[in-house]
Amino acid sequence: MNKLRQSTAIILLLSALIFVYGCSNNTGSNTPAQSPGNEAPAATDTTDKPGATELKYALGQAVSTLDPHLSVGGSNGAVILNIFEGLYAFNSKLEPVPMLAESTDVSEDGKTYTFHLRQGIKFHNGKEMKAEDVAASLNRWKDKAPRAKNSFGDSTFEIVNDYTVALKLTAPQNDTLAQLSHVLNFAAIMPKEVVDSAAPEGITEYIGTGPYKFVEWKKDQYIDVEKFADYQSQGSEPDGFSGKKIPQIEKLRFSLVTDTSTRFNSFLTGEYNFVDIDLDNLPQVEGQPGIEIIKSISSDYNLVYNKKSPVFSNLTNRQAVNTALKVDDILLGTVSTPELFELNSSYMFKDNATWYSEAGSDQYNLNDPEKAKELLKQSGYDGREIVFLTTKDLGGKFYNATLVVQAQLENIGFKTRVDTYDYATMLTKRADAGVWDIYVGGFTVPTTPSQLLYFNPTYGFADDAKLAELLRASTSAITPEAVKAANDALQQYAWEYLAVSKIGDTFTYYAIRDELQGLILYAGYPNLGNVKVLKS
Repeated sequence: MNKLRQSTAIILLLSALIFVYGCSNNTGSNTPAQSPGNEAPAATDTTDKPGATELKYALGQAVSTLDPHLSVGGSNGAVILNIFEGLYAFNSKLEPVPMLAESTDVSEDGKTYTFHLRQGIKFHNGKEMKAEDVAASLNRWKDKAPRAKNSFGDSTFEIVNDYTVALKLTAPQNDTLAQLSHVLNFAAIMPKEVVDSAAPEGITEYIGTGPYKFVEWKKDQYIDVEKFADYQSQGSEPDGFSGKKIPQIEKLRFSLVTDTSTRFNSFLTGEYNFVDIDLDNLPQVEGQPGIEIIKSISSDYNLVYNKKSPVFSNLTNRQAVNTALKVDDILLGTVSTPELFELNSSYMFKDNATWYSEAGSDQYNLNDPEKAKELLKQSGYDGREIVFLTTKDLGGKFYNATLVVQAQLENIGFKTRVDTYDYATMLTKRADAGVWDIYVGGFTVPTTPSQLLYFNPTYGFADDAKLAELLRASTSAITPEAVKAANDALQQYAWEYLAVSKIGDTFTYYAIRDELQGLILYAGYPNLGNVKVLKS
């Protein structure tokens, strides 16, 4: 087998082991949402219609960082993913597709990835992207992003020549391209000088290769970006975050609007062309001319235990909580209607043919308060107050879920307190093992087990040798049979160890005006690279 055919075969094999989930996408009201197994719909022809030059996009939570390697989702990702790009990006089926990479060779043993870079790609400062920038960016990403560090360990990205970078692994990694594609702790490429000058708390210059370049960030108010005139588009059709991007908006303002009612009312007045909507507001826009309603996968919800806390370093106390949970009530309190949630014991979504597993499902949604009380007695729980960490941002969903869990735990004898912060402060507090015990929140769609943040020692402090060993086994498996066996073993043990208790999966309604063309959503994250706003 020649080198090209061998590389292609291995990449196809590894890609087949990656989560294939078709998130609801939308390219305007004249274009149907993309779904698994379907080709991307043809773009609506609007070339004969004038377009607006500016667009305002409402962010539902504060932006804590614009450092892509440190970003953990939400508003951060909505901005970052339109400024920065990576070697790979997910399409609508969450398959990794080359973006800044031209192609990739994989060695026969699956341990060496050789990335051939697209040439002539310009950063927003005018510099051409070369291997030194890619290696510096990805080595920093690997050191800063917990999931990447956990997967790649001491492996490094090495310069081969100006347009080639190699990654040499100690074992095959079936999640390598998925790791490079994921939106959390995004593996963005930036100039080497930006990497070299980065402060410990993050980069100080926001320079990428994306269709929009950074202009201004006024904390807690707005972030302005503008069209990058020298953007070099990838050639394939737009699909998810992959493919062609031809920005037609000259200026884009991301405005911070944390209050759900304010965002919705601003949509009604025409200030925004796109908004998330809750159940109470749905009747005001449903069936209205010129407005399309879509339902998109949002996130899975989990209860994260602080394994360093005095209470939940004790496994029996974690078991008591898990035994008490009635997840239906928690999900209903979060999204207000059964139409927007689904029960699921797996850490992966049900349509994830490769990584979905029902192992350990007998420990899900137990709803047994009496047994939970017995476990508390066995643990010797002394009445110490447990602290819930939450935020009222994001429409209050995290907060509402937390209150339902709080009531369920007080019912079995826990003494509790809820500490509420703005979203950015909550993220900072979450990294401090000394200030919280339980965190209930949503997580961006995972594509492989290695992307489950709460399996890492730095997130909820899951420092467990067996969990780490099983996680490594799941990523080093190559054949479908080996992947299934390793994944079942991982999820079975995860329910025994209880880094988290899975609550369920949620969806969100969005309203989109007809004049907004070209918008694509990935679990709530916007690809604005092809957006156009028609003038009425």
